[in-house]
Amino acid sequence: MESAGDQFIIDTDVLVDLLRGLEKTVTFIAELENKGSRLSTTVINAFELYYGAYKSKKRMQNLAATRKLLRRMVILKMNLKSAEKAGQIRAELESGGHPIGIRDIMIGAIALTKGYTLVTRNIAHLQKIKGLNLIAAP
Repeated sequence: MESAGDQFIIDTDVLVDLLRGLEKTVTFIAELENKGSRLSTTVINAFELYYGAYKSKKRMQNLAATRKLLRRMVILKMNLKSAEKAGQIRAELESGGHPIGIRDIMIGAIALTKGYTLVTRNIAHLQKIKGLNLIAAP
């Protein structure tokens, strides 16, 4: 569970499980935090969480929980370097006949350009991004 610099981006699927209090995810994230790992997510993941909260039946409760969770984390933004990398990744995947969603590409590009490992359960999908360090979440 170690990476260069112990810097992790937590993907949306894992964040949702954390918000739901899924025991195996809560334990997994606590282990990372106890080891002193830097837990982050991206502004794209934050968008996905807010989108889900706003469309939910428990809007106010889910918005409050989302805000509280995101305050615990470093929120990484997209910059010109990661935007260029995302463009390159998308072009390569499309030309190879293996396209994936643009938000996943942007999250992957941020992780690559910043040198972070992405913690996700979506390994099969995201491993299409060359050079992306991935850890499978429980």
